[in-house]
This record gives sequence, structure tokens and C-alpha cells, in this order.
Amino acid sequence: MIKFPNPFHPFLLTGCFGMGIIFLSLSSVQAQDPIDIPVPVIQGTPAQTYTPGAWQPVARINPNQPITVTITNQTGYNLETGLTTGKTNTQIAPGGQFTINNVPVNSDIVINSIARAAVLDYRIDVQNNQVNVTVKTAAGVAGDNAINIQNTGAIYIY
Repeated sequence: MIKFPNPFHPFLLTGCFGMGIIFLSLSSVQAQDPIDIPVPVIQGTPAQTYTPGAWQPVARINPNQPITVTITNQTGYNLETGLTTGKTNTQIAPGGQFTINNVPVNSDIVINSIARAAVLDYRIDVQNNQVNVTVKTAAGVAGDNAINIQNTGAIYIY
């Protein structure tokens, strides 16, 4: 008989299927101390509250002041952009810019290539609640699709 030190000891249930018979075994799992994985701090990160981790805002604005977003198209393709609320949908020619004034917090701005499936890369710079988005093409199969401005002032790219 196996005796465990406490009634809440973690167990691992494993199984095996073979020739129509199911074998199950119950084995003890020993807890391990958490390990610290070093995460490099990226120098020049726009978000002033940046701490190491996988899910950080790319920038921050003051949600209590008016927000302006300017999108610059450096892709070579015609882009379509707009708020997901349906307002200000417009096209931006290659080399062109488009500005959205008084963007509400809790907004999502989508930017897509019109005529061709292109992998897009958004670069964001914030100065005095002016959000400047530079859109370029990128290599790969997954790119940026939307910018999310949250009511906390955090800006994320999806």
C-alpha cells in the first residue's frame, strides 16, 4: 500500500490503448519549484510601463485626452482602413497618409491590403497622444491586422 503525505497530493493519470484493452495507471507527480526563464528587455520599447513578458502593449496614450491616429502607407499597395465601428473607412494609396481625429478609447482600427493579400507590419510611435502608424510589408505568412486602443491607454497590435 502506498501512503501519501497529504490528502491533496497531485496524481497523473495515464492511459494506453492496445488490442482493444485499455490500461490505466495512476502515478504520483512531484511538484517542482518554478523556474525563472530570463526574458531580454527590449531597448527602446515605446510603452513606459514595459516589464519583461510575452504580452505587453506596444505603446501607451493618455485615455483622458483626445487621441489622433495617422496611418502612413509604405507598402506599395492600396490599403483600406477604418474603425471597426464602421466609421471613417477609407483607402490609402501607396505613399499616402490618413488621419483619424478624436479616436475613442476601446477602439479597434483595421488596416488591410485591398487588391492583394499582403503580410503587413505596423510600426507605432506615440507623441503627445498622436499615434503614428507606419505600415510596411513583411516576410512570412502572418502579419498585423488590427490596432487596439484600450480604455487604460494601452495600445496592442493583433
